Amino acid sequence: MTAGSDAVPPHQHAAAVPNTALPPDDPAMHPAPSQDDEESALLRWEGLPADATVLVPSLGPTPMRVPDNAWAMLVLAVDILGEVDPDTAGQVALFAGSWLADQPPADLHDGDLVIRPLPPEQDLGTPDDNHVADVEVLLAYRGRWMPIGRWAGVDERWPWTLAPAVAAAMRLYIDAAETLSREAVLTSERPGSSPLRWAGTVLSDLMSADLVTYGEELVWERCAGEVRHTARLRIDGTFLLADGERVFATPSAAATVLSGKHHHGWSAWRRTSDGRFLADLRAELRARRDR
Repeated sequence: MTAGSDAVPPHQHAAAVPNTALPPDDPAMHPAPSQDDEESALLRWEGLPADATVLVPSLGPTPMRVPDNAWAMLVLAVDILGEVDPDTAGQVALFAGSWLADQPPADLHDGDLVIRPLPPEQDLGTPDDNHVADVEVLLAYRGRWMPIGRWAGVDERWPWTLAPAVAAAMRLYIDAAETLSREAVLTSERPGSSPLRWAGTVLSDLMSADLVTYGEELVWERCAGEVRHTARLRIDGTFLLADGERVFATPSAAATVLSGKHHHGWSAWRRTSDGRFLADLRAELRARRDR
């Protein structure tokens, strides 16, 4: 070895190469989302209240009785698939509601549908079968809760059985309300009358009570906040959508047209200024009347 030359290092073992391969997927490391998580995600996607109950798709036991602390379940949304795909036409894609603590006045809830799963009528002494129910559906119409159907002896599949009839009732009410409202326009011949005049609505009652004001903006967020609809209240208590052209007599009509599903608009729309839902403002009007 000459002076100044580099020494040759002794033989060394090569360094271990790190293992970059991904370990096999272990299902235990990715637990399935809980029922509550699935329901919460679906409610946010559909723009429904956080305390709503999803009946379809089935994420838990079907309620077969009205709870002790409730009067009925208010229908919030129903979606029956159309004929775009013949393989799925007529299937129930969504059915959701929320429990009402007591029976509200029908005049403030005009157009609302409620469902009451009750013990079936049976002979005295026969043991109660909690897997069977008689389910009745009521519609608030012209100051009364009117029965529109009763299904006797249904099992846990009753949401699928009732959904088409409930959707049809919601559609008929909305169509009738919009038609009657527009007839008020056609029959109004008073000089100087507004070219767009509607019959009185619960929203106009809220305006009379100063719970909402003319021109106030309302908002409805769905698809987990990715879709945001806005509307403004007109002086006659109707909804003017953000496009400045479409006007609806009821919150439910506006929500149904925007979503393509039957929606209970009172639980969807909220006031932009403070986030209060129209359903809460309606409840406040009821509280004032009860004083």
